[in-house]
Amino acid sequence: FVRTHLKQLPVFVEKDGKAEVIVARQNYLLYDRMVAFHVQRGVAVPMGAADFYAGLRQRFPERDGMYFLPDQVLEYDKRRLMVREVAQLSLFLHDEKSAIQWLRNELEQKPQTYQELHPKFLRELHKARHEKLPELTELLEQNFLKDDQGRWYVPDPGRQADLEKVRQKALLKEFEEYKEGRGRLRVFRTEALRAGFKACWDAKDYNTIVEVAKRIPDSVIEEDITLMMYRDNAQTLLER
Repeated sequence: FVRTHLKQLPVFVEKDGKAEVIVARQNYLLYDRMVAFHVQRGVAVPMGAADFYAGLRQRFPERDGMYFLPDQVLEYDKRRLMVREVAQLSLFLHDEKSAIQWLRNELEQKPQTYQELHPKFLRELHKARHEKLPELTELLEQNFLKDDQGRWYVPDPGRQADLEKVRQKALLKEFEEYKEGRGRLRVFRTEALRAGFKACWDAKDYNTIVEVAKRIPDSVIEEDITLMMYRDNAQTLLER
């Protein structure tokens, strides 16, 4: 799937003498596309995010946070030499997923302390009303590592996979609370819903997906392509 998808994406985008980040080539969106590919076909998602990211790094060359086919990366490298720099990606920081990506972008530039990150994080944050966003400290502890000087940095691929697996366990534990609760969910951790829906999908527990989705405001579901995809496909399978 990934090879076919990468083949269809633009290799290089230039604007005002700078290379632009092709967001669709970043690991988290490639993962979302892979999940969608399998769910839309009514089959189990073959791997979690940690294993998918590790596989990307092993199989595809990476440049400026983007992944390419071997022949594409030659073209990218050639054209990259013709521009001054890569334009910094502007992220709308509104939920846990975008917060992690924002932190990754910051820490890939240089390791930083909590005190350095905190004011910038608050300045960029525009949290959705329904989002139960973990504190900055928790986001850092679950996704990054800290050196002896108290500076947070992006871990190497092996450690990243370990952190992701621990984080997934925490997300699924939170999803269990939603699953066992009653009444409308007005404030919740969207990443926990995504992780829980994936686990239910892989277990063919379509009823739980539909029942939990009923407790979430329709406006939230319809604005989140991943949640809507799980709900709609689970509903379709239950109606057969």
